[in-house]
This record gives sequence, C-alpha cells and structure tokens, in this order.
Amino acid sequence: MKKLRQPILYALSSGSSALVDIGLFYVFKLLLGAALGAYSVPVSNVAARVISSFYNFNVNNRLVFGNTGHYGKAMLRYYCLAIPQLAASTLLLTLFVHLLHISSAQGSALVKAVVEGCLFVASFFIQKLWVFAKDRHDA
Repeated sequence: MKKLRQPILYALSSGSSALVDIGLFYVFKLLLGAALGAYSVPVSNVAARVISSFYNFNVNNRLVFGNTGHYGKAMLRYYCLAIPQLAASTLLLTLFVHLLHISSAQGSALVKAVVEGCLFVASFFIQKLWVFAKDRHDA
C-alpha cells in the first residue's frame, strides 16, 4: 500500500489542479470569448494554467513528493516541465478546437480535459524522477 501512496496523492493533487485549471479556463473563455474570438482559447488556457500550475507545484512540493530540499530549485525544475507542457497543451487544445469547429466554452473545456488527461502520465514520471528528486548533495 505504501508504494501506492504517492501515485494516489499525485492523482488527487492532479485532479484538484485539473478542476482549478479547467474551471478557470471555462470562466476566462466565457469572459474573453466574444472579445478575442479564436484567440480566446490559447489566452484562456495560458491564464488558467499559470494560476493552476502555481497551486499544483505547491501541493506536489510538500504533500505528494515531500520535498524538503531547495524550494527555488524545485520550482525552477517544475517550470522547466510546465512551460513545454503548457505549450503542448495550448497547441493541441487550439488545434482540436479548430478542427472540431468548437466555439462554446463548454465544448472547449471538454477538449481541454481530454488533452490534459493525455499529458498527465508523462508529467508524473518527470516530476517524480527529476523535479522533486532527492539530490545527492541535499542528503
């Protein structure tokens, strides 16, 4: 059971972060949709992800991976992962919304949920093995 603790905590952390991310995306898309048109999808995604990523980093840092090392070093590593992940998410989300001709906030949020779900597994392993890895020098 101990081996399952971390993946379960990560799944709960990711689930709560996903709710924050998708909820904020939906609100931003509703608010910006008319004013920004097609640009509302990438702008809403970036704005939501910036906020939710800070929340996610802090939850993962202490609760999931129990990092007691350097906060700043872990944050730098986290954002080295989060920025390319944000780019992939934004690109895929914008592409699928465009290809599927989705204009509603609800439809866009559903596509976002699917895209983010696909990026979930890779992110866990990168965070576990690199972002929050115990440095030999920190021991």
